[in-house]
Amino acid sequence: MDTREQIEQAIKQMLDAGESISISAVAEKCGVSHSLIYNRYPDLKEKIKELKSGQKARQKTESDEALISTLLAKNKALQEKVKTENSGQAEEAFKSMLSHVQQVYSMYDQLLDDRNKLAERLGRGQ
Repeated sequence: MDTREQIEQAIKQMLDAGESISISAVAEKCGVSHSLIYNRYPDLKEKIKELKSGQKARQKTESDEALISTLLAKNKALQEKVKTENSGQAEEAFKSMLSHVQQVYSMYDQLLDDRNKLAERLGRGQ
């Protein structure tokens, strides 16, 4: 197996194993210097660089997806918290309004009673 085949095989093995790929890592795996890949195999150098940038893009995408998932979970938790707090506030507002309505009815009953007494007095006075 010649050096080119060794380098190509090392690239394939590293990709299959999910290892981080770089020119230095491939050279080390093959037992050659990185300058050999740069100088004698510029096509393989470009291939390695493309694969490396693809790995970085995938890692960035995975990192972004994890961040998005985390933020979505936090957002959902905050929405639930706000919903619960709003529900509690609505319940308190309802109780307060009910109390006011009861006070108004009580005052109405008192006014009605006073009106009836006054009408009765006026009726007797005639």
